[in-house]
Amino acid sequence: MNKNMDVLSKLQEKNKAHELHDSNARWNTVWTVLFLSPLLFSYGLEFYYSFKGITFETLPRFFVLFGMLGFGLPLGAMGSLMLFNRSTKLVMMLICQSWFIWFWVIEQLSWLAFLPLMIAFIIVQIQMPKIKNQS
Repeated sequence: MNKNMDVLSKLQEKNKAHELHDSNARWNTVWTVLFLSPLLFSYGLEFYYSFKGITFETLPRFFVLFGMLGFGLPLGAMGSLMLFNRSTKLVMMLICQSWFIWFWVIEQLSWLAFLPLMIAFIIVQIQMPKIKNQS
């Protein structure tokens, strides 16, 4: 009887680990889509205006890709360090990506598009003592 209980408890632990792994995989998918959203938005905007027959000057895809990497990678790295729960990080990432899309893809004001990186850096610097204590 005791042997059966050990097997069941081990199975329960494996199920919990699997659920955690699946949850992390879903969140990684969300982060990836958010990370790619400026590039996807620029494609969608170009596609939309091509059907309307409106000439719309957009940034070349290379610049959008370069800006997306220059914005998304540091923001993702700083976001992973921040001591907020996932839903708060998600809302903050949505706001930052919307800001970046508006000023990088639509308005083409690159100096203003990268402003959320400075804010994220300041937040990480404020939280740095707590981050160091956790590691």
